[in-house]
Amino acid sequence: MRSGLIALSAVAAILVGACAPGAPVTQSGAPSAQATSEGDISLSGPVTVTIWHNQTGILAKGFQDLVDEFNKTNGKGITVKAEDQSGGRSYTGLYQKMLGAIQAGATPDMIVAVENQVADYAKAGVIVDLAPYMSSPKNGLTRDALADIYAPYLASNKYPQYGDQTLSFPFIKSLEVLYRNDDLAKELGFTAPPKTWAELESQAKAAVKKDASGKVTRWGMSTLSLDSFLGSVLNKGGAIVKPDLSAVGFDGKEGLSTLQMEERGIGEGWMYIPKGYDWQDRFAEGNLLYVGGTSTSVGFILDSLKGKALDWSVVPWPDGGAKVRGEQFGGVVAVTKSTPEKQLAAWDFLKWFSDTKQTSRWAALSGYMPVRASAANEQVLKDYWAKRPQSKQAFDLIPLSQAGPSIRGYQEIRDAAQEALTKVVTKKATAADALSAAGVKANAILKENQ
Repeated sequence: MRSGLIALSAVAAILVGACAPGAPVTQSGAPSAQATSEGDISLSGPVTVTIWHNQTGILAKGFQDLVDEFNKTNGKGITVKAEDQSGGRSYTGLYQKMLGAIQAGATPDMIVAVENQVADYAKAGVIVDLAPYMSSPKNGLTRDALADIYAPYLASNKYPQYGDQTLSFPFIKSLEVLYRNDDLAKELGFTAPPKTWAELESQAKAAVKKDASGKVTRWGMSTLSLDSFLGSVLNKGGAIVKPDLSAVGFDGKEGLSTLQMEERGIGEGWMYIPKGYDWQDRFAEGNLLYVGGTSTSVGFILDSLKGKALDWSVVPWPDGGAKVRGEQFGGVVAVTKSTPEKQLAAWDFLKWFSDTKQTSRWAALSGYMPVRASAANEQVLKDYWAKRPQSKQAFDLIPLSQAGPSIRGYQEIRDAAQEALTKVVTKKATAADALSAAGVKANAILKENQ
């Protein structure tokens, strides 16, 4: 889930006030000698560290069970205290709580966040560069272990505004995937998923059914979510934000072609405009051929089916000419500056939690993606996928995914892009005008956050 943040001006005021010497970057962007030595130390006594997270209900219990297991088995005297500090508001609640903690000088040892929030915290000088810990001969990841973690997940934890330092570590990950009603596709004579965006549109048009009055009762596709739209930009070879951070890129030809497709879909009636998440009901009814959504929607679709037999699957997004076939996103964990012992203890927990057995168990419990390729060999995940093959289909697409930029202001940039989508859906602006306005607004936000 992606959540909106509090006003940019308020964030800037808090972070500027909190900025202090010792920010996690040198002038060259290289890790300091002190950080390197701290990555190689040994723990000599009991140490307690706190992690603020946003898991609730059964996920909170499952996370706590894993934390308890780590506390009992780490053999180094490390005790992790897990606290849900989200206030029931997911990432937004955590973010607001963390801003207050930074101002008060009382931050937790680890904080769950999305990347743009970590970038904000780093501006205040409170975040640890994890690269020396990851590469430590004594406490780090082996070359094989590092290669086992999916490259797109690691890439999202490098922060270009801070010399590409590794200021967080993967925690919970999802993909924006394309769901297909295979029964309906078979009925319409489509034996394979669309290979191109033009073919996707053609198949979606063919799925339309109307009642005697001419009202559309079956649609080819749901209108695009923000992450489906941004993923299409990457898929077609564009950039959400240009690599040199000089301007946004979602407002280019790649984004325009996607938004114009949405404009046609709405105007011609083959795109369904959801009310909240009721696309899950239309899909379960068999009245929606394709829909883009997060990989965590698998469970919600199954709930909507209520035991009804329906052949459905996760299929790759069309080939837009780039290697990337979809967007990935989700929570990361950042370690805050404290003592060498606490920082190492926090890293030890993150390393353990991301190991094959733990990431497999967490994925099977939560519905999020495991962070390691080797998780596919774990029986707990095989059993889970046997019941939810669509989750395995999504897992197989991880190598072709890419995250949005890990920069300050990205949430507000996303909001500007969302505004463009909303204008097109509500027919308040053409795709070209809506996207142009969003680009102007997003570029101003980007400039403010340089």
